Amino acid sequence: MDTEERRRGILETARRDGSVDVNGLADRFRVAKETIRRDLHALEDHGLVRRTHGGAYPVESAGFETTLAVRTTRHVPEKSRIAAAAADLLGDAETVFVDEGFTPQLVAEALPQDRPLT
Repeated sequence: MDTEERRRGILETARRDGSVDVNGLADRFRVAKETIRRDLHALEDHGLVRRTHGGAYPVESAGFETTLAVRTTRHVPEKSRIAAAAADLLGDAETVFVDEGFTPQLVAEALPQDRPLT
């Protein structure tokens, strides 16, 4: 399991259980406690968890819109396919409005560079 998969697993566990602890995560992922601490620090830097003594809990709540940092980790393959399909719909000399958010960001990145778009 690579770092990204482990961090995704940590975040899923925190969301499911409401919190996580370093010792339990180290046992579950069969890595050193310091590795888990680094993972939690990275997740906190991205605004996904809040560290506590010996663990962490997820930042977002189901009652509120998630942060962009959270949305960039969810359903990325599906969002990338949506972005590619949207870009494929464009003809020549089109005007495109791109709103804010992660999926629109992916659409902007997928826009063809070889056509005169506004």
